Amino acid sequence: MPMNQKVANLWVARIIPAVLVGIVGYGTWVVIVLVCVDYLLKPAPTVGKPRRGAGIAILTIYACLLLLLALTYFRLVYTVLTNPGYTPRGPQWHAEKSRKRSRSRSSRANYDVEKQNGTPEEQGQWIGGTSAPPYSNAPSAYGPANDVPAPGLQDFYKRDVFTCESDGRPIWCSTCLNWKLDRAHHCREIQRCVRKMDHFCPWVGGVVSETSQKFFVQFVVYGAIYSLFTLIFMAKFVAERARVGISTSEVHWIVVLALAAFFGLFLVGMSASSLQFVLLNTTTIENLSRKTKVWQLAVHMPYPPTPSANRPLFRTITYSQPLPGAPTAGDPASTGQPSEPRTFAILHSKPGENPWDLGSYRNFKSVMGDRWYDWVTPIKRSPCAKHESMDCEFETGPVVERMKREAGIISPAQIESEEEKHRRHRRRRRRRSTRARSGDDLESSVEGGKAKRHHRRHRHWRRSEPGTDSGDRG
Repeated sequence: MPMNQKVANLWVARIIPAVLVGIVGYGTWVVIVLVCVDYLLKPAPTVGKPRRGAGIAILTIYACLLLLLALTYFRLVYTVLTNPGYTPRGPQWHAEKSRKRSRSRSSRANYDVEKQNGTPEEQGQWIGGTSAPPYSNAPSAYGPANDVPAPGLQDFYKRDVFTCESDGRPIWCSTCLNWKLDRAHHCREIQRCVRKMDHFCPWVGGVVSETSQKFFVQFVVYGAIYSLFTLIFMAKFVAERARVGISTSEVHWIVVLALAAFFGLFLVGMSASSLQFVLLNTTTIENLSRKTKVWQLAVHMPYPPTPSANRPLFRTITYSQPLPGAPTAGDPASTGQPSEPRTFAILHSKPGENPWDLGSYRNFKSVMGDRWYDWVTPIKRSPCAKHESMDCEFETGPVVERMKREAGIISPAQIESEEEKHRRHRRRRRRRSTRARSGDDLESSVEGGKAKRHHRRHRHWRRSEPGTDSGDRG
């Protein structure tokens, strides 16, 4: 993307939030003053009688929707500006930036000296300091060029699962000069890598990411309800004024009706797509290749894979670097000895599979919150943004478990838990079948008892009839 286009996008993102606030303020003035007060509560004699019930109802509902919309929007903008979810740039990026600054100062100083004393060839010496060799963006076995361990690499191999390249190393960002975290995407507009980036939204002034996706969903849903409600009663009253032949119809009514129709249709579509992405545990960027995407995952192998002829072939990579900061004074790793190696299997998902899919309900809760009041209030951030688990940056779903089983790298504890789960399932099925059989037996016994009681009553009735005793029979 050209630099002038990036600058234009950033300036648009700074201006549009103010324009959006102005549009909502203008619509609020039209609804409260022109519609509710001047038309419903205190109409002119030529318009008709006051309709206080309708005016108060519209004012109450409109105020509630406007409050929810304003709270979610300001919470969203505040999060986008203060906690956008950027990943840190690598130390090489800062070193390269300072090197460019020193090089530009050195070139300016050389230019001034050349103007005064001539060129370096004429002086017979080189003027100005020498710079370090240029930095290569291509990563090596453990990081950037020259086999320098990139900071933060241990944040990947200390986990059990992380996204990787075909050789088993994490994905490298050649712009930020650092490793990409799971599901991170480099944003061209701001030149930063963003955690679980959804999209760059000029309506909120920045990037929608894992820290703000929940508030964005709430904003578009409340915005759609607010716009549709405004569209319904504005269309009714505009048609009513036209039907009674009021010639003093103001243009503000038509403008607000058009704005409500435009934003209503737009936000309904945004709400549907945003909720769909939440239920699928994906983002706008990931959805572009959702049906064809093949995820490459480095999965920790605590034990060698079980031998089988049906096992798929896969590559492995072993990390044996010591964890920075972990060794203590008495730790042998502090003397330079490597820590225990961790071996990872490089596995591939099937096209269209999502390793982060937990099921619709758990996907929804991972973004919107655990309780119903978290779903409707813009207070707490998404649980998926906490990153409390040490297994993976994001919680993985059944796809990863299936990949582990197919590769034969499930630990004995997991195998035992799977077997115990199957045993519990079989016990539950047996209990259900036993209860069903006992219920059938009880029902049959009850029916048999009823039949016996009916038979006894019938025999007693027959005996009590005249002419059925033993004397009459003879």
